[in-house]
Amino acid sequence: MPNSSESTKSPSGAKPWLFGRTPDLLLGCGGAYAFVLAALLAGGPSMREWVPMGWLAFALILTSIPHYGATLVRVYEQRESRRHYAMFSIWISLVLAGLFLVACYWHDLGSSLVTLYFNWSPWHYAGQNYGIALMFLRRRGIPISPRAKQLLHGSFILSFLLALIEFNGVAPGAVYALDGDTGGAKTIGASISFLSLGIPGQFQSALMATGLVIYLAMTAGAFVLLNRVGRLSDLGPALMLVLTQSLWFVLPASFRLWELFADTVAFSRVDFRYAFIWVAMGHSLQYLWITTYYSRQQRRERPAYIHYLMCAIFGALIFNVPAFISGSAFLGALGYNDGLTLLIAAVVNIHHFVLDGAIWKLRHGRVSAVLLRSKAVVSETASRAVETAWVRPAVLTLGIACFAFDWAGTWERTFAIPRAREAQDIERLEKAVERLAWLGRDDAANHRMVGLMAVRQQKSDIAVEAFQRSLELDNHPRAWFEIGHIHAKRGEWARTVEAYEEAYAIDSYPEKLIGNLAHALLRADNPTRAREVLRQGLQTHPEHPVLEAQLKNAEERIARRARTGS
Repeated sequence: MPNSSESTKSPSGAKPWLFGRTPDLLLGCGGAYAFVLAALLAGGPSMREWVPMGWLAFALILTSIPHYGATLVRVYEQRESRRHYAMFSIWISLVLAGLFLVACYWHDLGSSLVTLYFNWSPWHYAGQNYGIALMFLRRRGIPISPRAKQLLHGSFILSFLLALIEFNGVAPGAVYALDGDTGGAKTIGASISFLSLGIPGQFQSALMATGLVIYLAMTAGAFVLLNRVGRLSDLGPALMLVLTQSLWFVLPASFRLWELFADTVAFSRVDFRYAFIWVAMGHSLQYLWITTYYSRQQRRERPAYIHYLMCAIFGALIFNVPAFISGSAFLGALGYNDGLTLLIAAVVNIHHFVLDGAIWKLRHGRVSAVLLRSKAVVSETASRAVETAWVRPAVLTLGIACFAFDWAGTWERTFAIPRAREAQDIERLEKAVERLAWLGRDDAANHRMVGLMAVRQQKSDIAVEAFQRSLELDNHPRAWFEIGHIHAKRGEWARTVEAYEEAYAIDSYPEKLIGNLAHALLRADNPTRAREVLRQGLQTHPEHPVLEAQLKNAEERIARRARTGS
């Protein structure tokens, strides 16, 4: 991501385009997203049927994962780069790795990392668009005055702040970041989650309105100043990037806050994850576009497809290795869909943001020579092995395996599990869940799914085993409730009470759980505890006839016991 340079001199020998007008406008300037947005608006809700979320997961493997890898290739592939950016490539990386491992067990830290990631993400997108806009202006020799630069920079900053205002309300809004796999069942009291700033609604609306006015003023001011010193055709790419930034953040943030066009997929609060995936792919393609150009200029012997494959391999590594190290199949700290995938996304992105901010400064001689002057800069260590002869093959082999795991895991979640559920084939479902576990993608929701299917098919032993496995990953009340229900059918009242009490300790609200626990306590001859549970339940569900009848029964038993002294 090119960042600002302190120099405003026009480069010598720079060509106006990197790859050509069409690819630069569609990929580098994000123009392709305008067509996507038009399709989202025209297609309406049916867009999700035409291009389902599952297929977009495969698209992310081809775009988003390699875009993370592009930064890693830039920093880690050559010894020279690793040494130059040692503070970021080694020490900060080790710190983040340590924070990740601690956060697997200390979930407050995990939530803090996720919150940092969500709030930083829109600025990362804005910074990339701003840097590329400056690059295009300077390649065309347009002099950028300090005032014009400040206004242009302010325009991108305001677009970022508008996104922050929207999703940091009392009720968190649409986040502008990939938030991991959301295909699992909803959990109660997620262990790792985004912590909103909680901006009150009226204040939030006033901030948004004020920010929009300032944003429009800064954007218009920048255009007026730049139009005085450059032709409109030369300003085109930069203006396209301003428009792209607006379509990615300004319009969605303001429309969602004020519920404008709320029935469209692009601006719906319900479909924000689906809509943002398209933005994320546009950002990723933009990043791959510029890193491919840089790689081609730096290492002319490497074809573009080799560079892409290297990026895909390194990107797969950084996402999959943490899943295997801290995945539930080994350490059992977190299930893949129960917090681990979100935590991995947070740490990987923070690492990406830090590295990206360090390596793409336009004022750096090597970056400036390639991106502003179209000059080939061949590294002196470009052809040197990483460190020893076996390291590169080992890393590539592991990366290819991780890339294959991404595809296999996505296939299992997108097709294998839904098909097994539709066919009510418990054996196929168990095998799919087991394969995901071996791929480092085990999670409690999938095991609960197996347990519930086994309950419906009256296979209680399989159900109990599945629910117990789910509890090893996530202490979810639904699993305890179902285990208690199975013991109740068997007449095992002591075990039934134990399971229901575990569920009640996590979530004491559901009236069905309150009633079942009270009934089990009465059957286990513990009317005192049943009375306590029912009194608390009636505070939450006043005048509930079933709970009132059970409370009357419990009190009669207690009174009878007092009279008889038994």
